[in-house]
Amino acid sequence: MLCLLTSLQLKSLGFSYDWDREISTIEPEYYKWTQWIFLQLLKRGLAYQAEVPVNWCPALGTVLANEEVIDGVSERGGHPVVRKPMRQWMLKITAYADRLLEDLDDLDWPESVKEMQRNWIGRSEGAELEFCILDSDGKERDIQIVVYTTRPDTIF
Repeated sequence: MLCLLTSLQLKSLGFSYDWDREISTIEPEYYKWTQWIFLQLLKRGLAYQAEVPVNWCPALGTVLANEEVIDGVSERGGHPVVRKPMRQWMLKITAYADRLLEDLDDLDWPESVKEMQRNWIGRSEGAELEFCILDSDGKERDIQIVVYTTRPDTIF
């Protein structure tokens, strides 16, 4: 019903669209493909759940993207936003970051948009380092801390 109402409102305002090419994300013919893609990612270990810190807006009752939070308040309405851990579905884009970056070159998009995508994908080169943990007597324990850094040369 909402789609019909929106279409009627746009038509009454005189907007000219090719209504035969209208896509409605609430239609089963559309979202079945979203579900199919998600299942493919899940089967390949590229989708998983994790408890991660999110931008939670109690007034809006939703999680907000970093871009929707300005100086600790929501972009819409100026409501306070807090960081809190929540269980979320995540995509392991690091597994295909190189392909995402390479495919940007072929897109007919403004360079500024492609640069935003490059920054979001966030591929970086660096090294994982393992640090031993010592007990109070200076003896090595069986525990190690593994960290990733783009500048291992600054650690030594």
